[in-house]
Amino acid sequence: MFYMHSWLRTASVIVLLALFIVLLFSSVTNDGSQHLVNLLSEKSFPFEMVLLEGAPGLSQPEREYMTTIRKNVAGLGLYLMTGVNISDARTYFLSFYAPPAGGIPWLGWAYHPNDPEMEGPILEPLTDPFYNEPAPATSEEDILLGVYHTHNAESYAGDGGVDRVKGGQKGEVMEVGELLVEALKQEGINAVHSPTIHDEIYDKSYDNSYQTAVQMLEENPTIRLLLDIHRDGIPTQVGKSTVIIDNKEVAKIMIVIGQKNPHWEKNNQIAQDLIKLAEEKYPGLFSTKIRYASEARYNQHLTNGALLLEIGSQLNTLEEAKGAVGPLAKVLKAYLEK
Repeated sequence: MFYMHSWLRTASVIVLLALFIVLLFSSVTNDGSQHLVNLLSEKSFPFEMVLLEGAPGLSQPEREYMTTIRKNVAGLGLYLMTGVNISDARTYFLSFYAPPAGGIPWLGWAYHPNDPEMEGPILEPLTDPFYNEPAPATSEEDILLGVYHTHNAESYAGDGGVDRVKGGQKGEVMEVGELLVEALKQEGINAVHSPTIHDEIYDKSYDNSYQTAVQMLEENPTIRLLLDIHRDGIPTQVGKSTVIIDNKEVAKIMIVIGQKNPHWEKNNQIAQDLIKLAEEKYPGLFSTKIRYASEARYNQHLTNGALLLEIGSQLNTLEEAKGAVGPLAKVLKAYLEK
């Protein structure tokens, strides 16, 4: 009888594992779940620990480890199901960020399922919208790339600091933007950086940065790439993302595309070209999965080549973010030289 029970238990585990593998394969091949599954796999999500919950024969240290894992999984699950990041108190008050009429975001990767960066209301006139067709570059002095920051207060807390300074102040993400412009100049690419603060009132950040983006394009009509540099905000349970480049651990970069823009596919193609170049030069520097926002623009309707870049997250250190700047500058140079 004991052997029969043991055989049944073993058979049950095998069936569950087979079912899990089938479901995992189905999720990977399903566009709606691919990003989530890839992310969890990339972060070494403890699938086996979830499967082994309640299994007999585990020692006390193993059970303590599993208790920690369960807490992390619970935090991550709360984020994925509700959009509430227990590491970010702002997400406790979703009504402040005006969630959609359809209800609380259920897989938002931020505070709004179709707007990862929470663009907020669009206040500028919608009639005859501004659009810049890049002018031909006629001299070596022409500016080809512009950098600004919609969320200037964002910082990096991986070394124990704060992840966001007080609104209206200069966060560490601005140091990253300044360093990028300097690196581009060293590569022979003329670039400009805007020091303008936009997020003193957080939910007006994008409306404010719209004015800056327009001004940068008007003053520098030869701009080919207009980059809004951010750092991502993710639950601590997900863990930071880094890649080893030239024997140095640096932050990974992700591109966000707003699709509420008649020209979004052109920006999307530029983003894919950048990722392809990066994979050739520095594999892993960019996340190959672009994040799309169906209900946002992020000023990307102003010109083709306007992109939102997330350089690391609040879990990275400032040095890891700065470490990504040199390789990024070389990738941008290679694209612009095309």
